[in-house]
Amino acid sequence: MNPLRHIIVSIVHGRSFIARYALLMLVAVSAWSDSVTAMPSSSPDNRIVVPNDNQRPAGLLADGTLTLTLRAGRGSWQPEGPGGPALLIEALGEAASALTVPGPLIRVAEGTSIAASIRNDLDTPFQVHGLCKRDGSPCPSIQVPPGQAREVRFKSGRPGTYHYWATSMNAPVPFRELAGAFIVDPAGGSAKPDRVFVITEWSNLTGRQLREVFSADDPSARFLQLRPRIAFMINGLAWPSTERLTYQLGETVRWRVINLSSQSHPMHLHGFYFDVNALGDGLRDQQVDAAHTRRVVTQLMPPGGTMAMSWMPERAGNWVFHCHIMHHVSPLRRLTKVGNRNTRHHQAERDGSGGMAGMVLGITVQGPGEPSAVEKHTPATETPRKLTMVMRPGIAAKGHARPAGFVLSEGTIPPASDHVGMPGPTLVLRRDEPVEITLVNRLSEATAIHWHGMELDSYYDGVHGLSGNGKHVAQMIEPGDRFVVRFTPPRAGTFMYHTHLHEYRQLSSGLYGPMIVTDPGESFDPATDHVLILGRSGVTSEGPTILSDPESVVLNGERSPRFIWRAGQRHRVRFINITPDDIFTVSLQTAEGPEKWMPLTKDGARLPPAEATLGPARQTLAVGETYDFEYQAPAARKTVWIEIRNRSGKWQAQGQVNVK
Repeated sequence: MNPLRHIIVSIVHGRSFIARYALLMLVAVSAWSDSVTAMPSSSPDNRIVVPNDNQRPAGLLADGTLTLTLRAGRGSWQPEGPGGPALLIEALGEAASALTVPGPLIRVAEGTSIAASIRNDLDTPFQVHGLCKRDGSPCPSIQVPPGQAREVRFKSGRPGTYHYWATSMNAPVPFRELAGAFIVDPAGGSAKPDRVFVITEWSNLTGRQLREVFSADDPSARFLQLRPRIAFMINGLAWPSTERLTYQLGETVRWRVINLSSQSHPMHLHGFYFDVNALGDGLRDQQVDAAHTRRVVTQLMPPGGTMAMSWMPERAGNWVFHCHIMHHVSPLRRLTKVGNRNTRHHQAERDGSGGMAGMVLGITVQGPGEPSAVEKHTPATETPRKLTMVMRPGIAAKGHARPAGFVLSEGTIPPASDHVGMPGPTLVLRRDEPVEITLVNRLSEATAIHWHGMELDSYYDGVHGLSGNGKHVAQMIEPGDRFVVRFTPPRAGTFMYHTHLHEYRQLSSGLYGPMIVTDPGESFDPATDHVLILGRSGVTSEGPTILSDPESVVLNGERSPRFIWRAGQRHRVRFINITPDDIFTVSLQTAEGPEKWMPLTKDGARLPPAEATLGPARQTLAVGETYDFEYQAPAARKTVWIEIRNRSGKWQAQGQVNVK
């Protein structure tokens, strides 16, 4: 079956249209053209659409009532900043103000009455969703014909993070730019300072084309035929034009993140853990009580999902918060045309700002005496453990891309083998023991390595051209060069290292591996402690076309690996997902049905006791996430299957465990 036909078949057999549509949007990026048609400056619709940083509530508040007057219109939007292309889009705005992306921020205290009107300046009717009381009851949509306005009155409802959105083509999910945040604060002025970040997506399809898609017998197939181009933004801008945030050491940072796009996004914070305080779907918002609060570095946000999070900057320097799906942040996804595709990719790799695109926020943490060097020198009384990791090419198998990987050695002892495998070697480190890792680049191209989930100084974080402090910024590791990374793991857990060039070929060639940190006095025993890392391999060209081929999914570098686990023993099972773009479901199955396990950690942090309970051995695992489980192997011989399926339930890969 050719790749395109395989994509269509995979999507059509998905379990829901929303899932099929989201996957389809993901795959369709590979069909992008190399140009974006800018709106002519002489167009009669040449109004300006401005980015909305969600710091000013819309409307007029008086006597406990918010009067809100909205309009929907068309205008010119530059999501990549003043130098980027101008896109003609549909957007929302206040009646006497500019159109904005995202739409105007609705923010009120609990108990506020809202008198809202919305005028349709478009030439097609549209439906508005989400202008209703947040009390858990259904929210009826509002139909607004062209040239007319509709009014609605409602109470704010319960405190939480919500959203509203409009569509002129009967879309079943919030996407495009006609969408905004709706925040309800606690009554009495007790809301703590926070920031609101709204994710939106853009596609180059016209309203007519999209209405045709949504009215088709097979919307997914019709969408694919139109070969759309899509991109993602945060608060109306794409990196490197997104807002740069500045915080002080030790302050508490509170964010609300709202996913107003058709796709899921695993959102990853470099350098720090964050607490997930609330989760919602736009109509309902559920506070996470202390017994269930998770501390994570990556949180998966579904389409229409909301999250309230908090974190504390503990180390000075530059950091990023971004979606971990590569095609959402790859420089190849930029709208600006800079030479041909290969030239644009080459320039983006070498530029810290251009090495990413789309859904990225830059963060600077300031401390006393800024700017200052960020290297944390090891006290004279502590001698760091010294490791060397040589990055080198491997030997290509017939019909496959040439792999690359790491050769690990410690101190003056030569490596046991110069073989390059996939994944890279497992780094077993100890909590509170300083380590010094020398990265030696013997590849034919530059790279940068990120220590995912590790709490370390910014300079070593692995985002070339950005990681560091002041003028002390880490650059790419050029061929023939070396870079020394120093850190002291502050906690035991499961982590990973991987190339931070947002480039499919490098990651799928094998430039990734697991990193295990044990507590002092404990040892890592592979007989009962199992690392299962998901990746993709065999990519001979760039881009997400590999998503059409389940044959490229690998578990520990193999399509169908075999394992032997001791019968009657407790095993620790560590799952890591470092595929470029995938969200999988992993499970343990036997001929009698699913096994059971107990969750232990997420992203290296121990789960709260209320979460660590025995249950079905099944877990959604997004790229950038790690999970640890405790599994009690049966006392008798048995075959257990490690199944990896995509979100539509389609089989992707499988490992066989012989328990004996």
